[in-house]
Amino acid sequence: MRFVFVLLLLATTAQASYRDFAALPADAALETKLRAAADATLAAYPKLKADDLAISMIDVAALTRADYHGETPMYPASVIKLFFMADVYQTRKEKLGDVDRALREMIVVSDNDATAYLVDILANTVPGPPLQGRALRRYIDRRRDINRRFERLGYTDVSAMMKPWSFGPYGVDLQVLGEKRVNRNKLTANATASLLLSIVRRRAVGAEAMMTLLERPLSRVREEENQVKEFIGEALPTTARLWSKAGWTSEVRHDAAYIELPDGKKLVLVIFTRGTAEDVTLIPAIARNVLNAL
Repeated sequence: MRFVFVLLLLATTAQASYRDFAALPADAALETKLRAAADATLAAYPKLKADDLAISMIDVAALTRADYHGETPMYPASVIKLFFMADVYQTRKEKLGDVDRALREMIVVSDNDATAYLVDILANTVPGPPLQGRALRRYIDRRRDINRRFERLGYTDVSAMMKPWSFGPYGVDLQVLGEKRVNRNKLTANATASLLLSIVRRRAVGAEAMMTLLERPLSRVREEENQVKEFIGEALPTTARLWSKAGWTSEVRHDAAYIELPDGKKLVLVIFTRGTAEDVTLIPAIARNVLNAL
């Protein structure tokens, strides 16, 4: 029994939890700089409201953190794919079927079909027509299993039950969404920064493979993706290194990144914005304001 307990303890440590992030000391000076960057952004983009901007940053070398509205939940768009990716490795499903190909397409080019395939594998569900009664309740409960796994790691403000859609859910997936979209995906900038840190520090299961999927070259941007231009990567020198996952809809525009700068700084930077998603200059401008404030 003692041996089993030790194995379970090691597994929990390897996965790393939100509690590790919460335990990082807050850096008052960094908080001040983030607020200054936020104020500069709000002045330059008057359509953006303060409540619709969230920034979370971790100094990876110092292991300190700061945030601006980092606990504000927002619809995450494709940034939620970071959590689906982590859950694939956490549940040891990376070797099943076409999962490896789906992971690449979900992260590298943000494909929604690949993501839908992975969500059904993670929840042991299948798409189909509407269900009724007990069958529907069981179906929704299986989707909630994804949330429960993250709740056990301390992520109490994450909902990752829904597939990202290009045009909207159908059949039973629409039922899972629920009245008033009660089960819509949600995420905070801090939770996203926490997950990225666990990957960067190789504390998450499958971290090396996830880092490979997330890397985005700056000196020669891959043509098949648009997660550098119009996002944090656009604000970086080409000699920097970037690992990231962006997300955007008609409602939100986000980016989540781990950055290694030429001067040696290593940063996790997560930027969430809401209500001005059509402005492709916004995320790079925020990133520049943050980096200039450092």
